[in-house]
Amino acid sequence: FFAVTIIGLYLIIPCIYFDAMDIKNPALRMTFALAIVIFIFRTLEAYFGYAPDGATKSLGMYVTYYLFPGEILFDSKTSMPLKATRKDIIQNFSRLFRAVIVNSLLYSFMSHFDYTPFGQESRHYLHPKHLGNCFFIALYFQQNLELIDAAASAMSNAISGIKTAKMMDSPVLNSRSIAEFWGRRWNYLVHCVLKRGVYKPIRKYGSATFASFVVFLASGLIHEFLNYTVSVYHHMEVPADSIYKPSNIRLGSNLAFFVWAFAVSSIERALGGFSSMGISPRAVPFFVVMTSLPFAFWFVEPYFQGRFLWENEGIVFTIIKMD
Repeated sequence: FFAVTIIGLYLIIPCIYFDAMDIKNPALRMTFALAIVIFIFRTLEAYFGYAPDGATKSLGMYVTYYLFPGEILFDSKTSMPLKATRKDIIQNFSRLFRAVIVNSLLYSFMSHFDYTPFGQESRHYLHPKHLGNCFFIALYFQQNLELIDAAASAMSNAISGIKTAKMMDSPVLNSRSIAEFWGRRWNYLVHCVLKRGVYKPIRKYGSATFASFVVFLASGLIHEFLNYTVSVYHHMEVPADSIYKPSNIRLGSNLAFFVWAFAVSSIERALGGFSSMGISPRAVPFFVVMTSLPFAFWFVEPYFQGRFLWENEGIVFTIIKMD
């Protein structure tokens, strides 16, 4: 009951804050709402006793861990946080510089085509144009999260001297399995808090398959929460002739996407992975992405309708098309 009450309070905080500060911009709302999501799962892991050993060494360390914008790396022997070396800090600022350049180029290219470079006329799941649009949108979100991760890591490492794990590791192009895509390469921070806050408590009383299902279900519900608070709740006004409008958002598509992701992940595990099917290792990333790429629009549709993609252009230098 206590955990449910705390989570309920967390869920209404963004709406109260957005109303009090009159924040309508989806990109600004997303930044705040994402922090709330991390707080929710870190609260759950603390409640169920699965916070990292190093985080519970002292009250000061726990407060640091709880508020830190990244996954702190702890020494396996001493449970003390690893120190960010000068090399780590330089590498993170270098990664930030590359991420800004890549995102600027990608935003400029996709903005010119209203984020559908292959046109909007086809939504057939296996149509080449639809797959092409979904691939570029997947790259967009990958690079967007890479930029956020690089910025957070560079600043937090430099200020605190604490080393953090890399959040994104080229999942769209280099994943060798569906489990690796979701478990180690895509948004590793969220993977870690979901594992400690949801998977481990459920696994204690149920099977690994059921615990995995609850994790994907929780991820889908959290993304629905993000869609509602960022784009639906007291949303920004858009031109009447706009193709995409927040009022067109139908909640549920993100939940469906993550249920599908669980299904294909379970099938992969049952079949022993792509390597057991005789598929060339070089071709495996393609097949991994193709398990979900046709359905990627289930995930991104609310971001189109909420105009998040366009409002997010201001975070980097973007060359935009003028009317």
